[in-house]
Amino acid sequence: MRTVDRGAPVGPPPEPGPTPDLATLTDRLARLREWAGLSLRDIAELVERLRLARRTPDEPGRRPSYGAVHALFQHDRKRLNEGLFLDVVRVLLDRQSPHQSWREQQITLWRNAYRTAMGGRPVSDGPHRDFSIGPLRTPCRILEGDGEHPIPEENVRVVVNPVNVKLPAEVAQWRDVIVDRQLRLRHDGREHVWNGPRYAVEDFFATRVGPVESPEVTLRLKHSDYYTFLAAQRLDDQLSDGGTLRSEYLDGRDPREVPEFMRSSFGLNVAVVTADGWLVVSRRSSRLGIGQGQWNSSANEGLHRNLDGPGGVAPNLFRAAERGVREELRLDQDQYELRLLAFVVVTRLSQWAALFLARLHTTTRAGFEANAGRGIADGWEHPEFDFVRFTPADVVDYLLRDDRRDYWAPAAPVLFYLSLVNAFGRRAVDAEVERR
Repeated sequence: MRTVDRGAPVGPPPEPGPTPDLATLTDRLARLREWAGLSLRDIAELVERLRLARRTPDEPGRRPSYGAVHALFQHDRKRLNEGLFLDVVRVLLDRQSPHQSWREQQITLWRNAYRTAMGGRPVSDGPHRDFSIGPLRTPCRILEGDGEHPIPEENVRVVVNPVNVKLPAEVAQWRDVIVDRQLRLRHDGREHVWNGPRYAVEDFFATRVGPVESPEVTLRLKHSDYYTFLAAQRLDDQLSDGGTLRSEYLDGRDPREVPEFMRSSFGLNVAVVTADGWLVVSRRSSRLGIGQGQWNSSANEGLHRNLDGPGGVAPNLFRAAERGVREELRLDQDQYELRLLAFVVVTRLSQWAALFLARLHTTTRAGFEANAGRGIADGWEHPEFDFVRFTPADVVDYLLRDDRRDYWAPAAPVLFYLSLVNAFGRRAVDAEVERR
């Protein structure tokens, strides 16, 4: 395979805009290709590389031919393949080396344009549901929690249904490919990922109890594993019927209606604030399986069946969050106060999480940095930390910085906002947001 090496495009990429028909969409796609400066053969090769990087099984029709790519730019057709169309858009946008979160925002615009041109309904989670601060918008929905009123530990009930999620046959094949590849990598002494036992979200609901109507949350879980999670995150790989997991199971659905196998993730995200008032922000390693290089919460850990639910007992979310803080930040539970602020779901990825705030009792920023330098069990997952003054003005400014705004893990801005609300009150924080 030859190397595609052309100069970077100039200026921002053109967006699809209104697309009342397929001919208009084709013209807009041609405009994006002109901006990217790629030939049709270049595009076909780059789409192939993209799919190989996603480790798509070698099945008929998965690698695009020159003719298939060429047909996307012709006006004399009545339909087009959504999976191939969006992969072409991805490789064109990638000419400017965008960050994943920015690229997915652009992909959503092109996906909506495609749906409109094909006579379908644009994808929308509802303008009031996704979290936003000024120009920062993240596909993260708050299911329960407002920041001002932490959810007590005794009001969180976790129930485990000890059966494995079931995969559609095609997704099961993808998982088999992942298993085979990881076994080969391990055998060859190369970097690989371990298939940790996980949970999938079976159900989630909240009620109000007591005279002050405190929230009471029930989280129902089933068994899953990391390889199932990786297979289910291949949201834009083409299925045999021409659709994708995203188009068939995710877009336009309430998060609770998404199939269980696509909910094979529950994360614990913790914002840590030092005793002298510094918010700790971490950057995810580029070697992680998901969310490489994104700026994120101070610590984040996935719920693990063996570590958090040994012997089949239901996991305690507070203990699991404490485990994550211990493994990733080298801090023990007696060094901070832990508050559960909210439950959220990243709607575009079907990833569920609980958001926590940890206020250190006596450890200052200097003490935190010295402690981290003495060795952290999972330190490789977060090779870089940043520190922000924990005030509404400083944190909001930091969230909206040009070199941060489009580089956040989806739940991180929500966590940091709710942490501010917990410390300073909703009105004070929202007033600071409105000044932007």
